[in-house]
Amino acid sequence: NTEDYLKFVVPLYEASITGDWENAKLIFDERPDMVRIGLCKNLGTALHVAVTANETKQTLHFVKELVNMMTIEELELQNDAYSNTAFWIACLFGNTEMAKIMMEKNHNLLNIRGCEGDLPLAASALTGRYNLVKHLYSHSHKMTGDYWTNDDTSFILLQCVERDFYDIALQIVKDRPELADNVSILEVLARKPDALNNVQNHDHLITRIIKSTFRVFQMKLQPVAEEVTDALELLKLIWGHATRTMNLDEIEVMLKGPPTLLDDGTIQYNSRLLFVAAEMGNTRFIVELLRTYPDLMLNRNEDGLPVGVGLTIFHIAVMHRHQGIYNLLYEIGKSNNDTSKEMATKTPGASLLMQRELLWF
Repeated sequence: NTEDYLKFVVPLYEASITGDWENAKLIFDERPDMVRIGLCKNLGTALHVAVTANETKQTLHFVKELVNMMTIEELELQNDAYSNTAFWIACLFGNTEMAKIMMEKNHNLLNIRGCEGDLPLAASALTGRYNLVKHLYSHSHKMTGDYWTNDDTSFILLQCVERDFYDIALQIVKDRPELADNVSILEVLARKPDALNNVQNHDHLITRIIKSTFRVFQMKLQPVAEEVTDALELLKLIWGHATRTMNLDEIEVMLKGPPTLLDDGTIQYNSRLLFVAAEMGNTRFIVELLRTYPDLMLNRNEDGLPVGVGLTIFHIAVMHRHQGIYNLLYEIGKSNNDTSKEMATKTPGASLLMQRELLWF
């Protein structure tokens, strides 16, 4: 009724959002049932409200005291409007310490889905909460058990790559090697040059790798040693899995990506991995793929162009002013002259499109 609403609900909401435990405790002493009663349809219980606040010493104290008063079952209460537990909301907001307090009392909270069927770990990954993602994953038993589906694990892994959580993504793939067949990871990494090109003395290192690569094919020498970041190691794992489990034809189909049907009835491939990487200036991504299949450098993207006027990854790089990839062509030409001649003879039409861009160099 209105009297109870004004006497208990309104002040409890205010105390919950500000972390005022002293006044909240007075209400709970008089009405112990208020720990499990929804303050309003959309928000849920006092705990649901409290976990939306920024983590401070005061709000953390409030959550800790309130959780101590609640039963394990009460911690699993979901708000009416969105079917979220307070724990799920804390994960969405990235309130790591609050989530730890609740999970310490009820570990099953990690397995209760919320809005749109997402698990708490998925919610924290989707919103880019690094510390919480790392903590939740460490307590997820490697995302195994009856509550986890293949869609859950693939989504969380991909979100970690999208959000630049490469150390977590790498650990997931090492813990769950079967997830290395997620080629969507390559699509994401192709668009992230900063993650792969951020090693010191990058241009000099690329030159050494290319020279070493062609020596490996010609003389069976060991490739040059290099600094391996988490992102690069992840790329090596995913690409290595692909090359071990697919033949060249399957590799080329994968690199094309899904087809797009245009209005005129023609098919276009908008997510060709090598060409996306070339457009983004992702030299290190291209090098890693060419180390295994050098012939890929001869592939042409003829989408939207007349037959025979296809662009190679190097044409794309020049047109987008990515000198590092053009230098890659130069080093390949010095290391393997036959390859550079073959590229020149196979792309005569495309070369005409590049004359203006080449003046930039």
